[in-house]
Amino acid sequence: MHAAFLRYFTVVARAGSIRAASEQLHVASSAISRQIQKVEDELGTPLFERLPGGLRLTQAGKRLLAHADQTLNDFEVLKGELGALRGEKTGTVSIASLDSLLVSFLPEQVSRYHKAHPKVDFRVRTGAHGTVATMVAEGEADLGITFSLARPEDTEFISPIPMPLMAMVAKEHPLADRASVTLADCAAYNLLLQLDTAPIRSLIEMELSVLNRTGRVLAASNNLLMLKPLILEGDGVAFYTPLGMVRELTEGSIAAVPLAGTRLGGLELGLLVPRRRKLTQAAEALVAQLTEGLEELRDAPWMRKFNALEGA
Repeated sequence: MHAAFLRYFTVVARAGSIRAASEQLHVASSAISRQIQKVEDELGTPLFERLPGGLRLTQAGKRLLAHADQTLNDFEVLKGELGALRGEKTGTVSIASLDSLLVSFLPEQVSRYHKAHPKVDFRVRTGAHGTVATMVAEGEADLGITFSLARPEDTEFISPIPMPLMAMVAKEHPLADRASVTLADCAAYNLLLQLDTAPIRSLIEMELSVLNRTGRVLAASNNLLMLKPLILEGDGVAFYTPLGMVRELTEGSIAAVPLAGTRLGGLELGLLVPRRRKLTQAAEALVAQLTEGLEELRDAPWMRKFNALEGA
């Protein structure tokens, strides 16, 4: 129903270049460029500033982007309502998530949802908390799964459960049998830190600096798959929630040790949704299912050690 231009325009606006948008859309750069030029001519105003480093929205472009986002979202809502008239959930749900949730929790939830609503598709992207929050606020994702940290005003954090960062170590590591550890305890060993996870890494480094302990950073990566083998080999201490280590915690190859005396132990995990933008019926149904899934995590066996510390 809606011109391909709206989709082209929103992708170009966020990618910052026609070439990058072309790769995402699998559409020739020349076709995208012609569409944008045609609409600029019709509106009588440029939508982008052409800069050496790429494209930047003009004020007119920013207004059109808001209109395009709203129009495309309204159309997705309409498609969902038409599907409901046929007694089925349809459409595409886009999710932004912390990468640790992709190890088991989110794939299991998507599979469960697919069995109940086979005509719904999913688009899942990962990022640090700030990236997840921005994607939800700007309409790039219908919902996010992230921590209870600072977020844009036009988003809402719902369905929170305690999900602390814990010290992850191999079962033979000297810290493995401790009831709890401090960051200073951890800094006595090699550290395995996450990259691109502001403000989490900033909090870790700030608290260590206050203690006048920095520790050796043996390895830092933005990918859990890089650091997990190093944890298993006993090469250092990493800081994760239990969600990315469920299999290893269950089989006992990795121990999750609660952190004492730090704000990192008080984190909550939940869903981030838009305040003003209406969700499709498919997305609303997923929010309801994920809320149930998060409640189940609260009572998971690998959370007992943390829950015992909280109750002490």
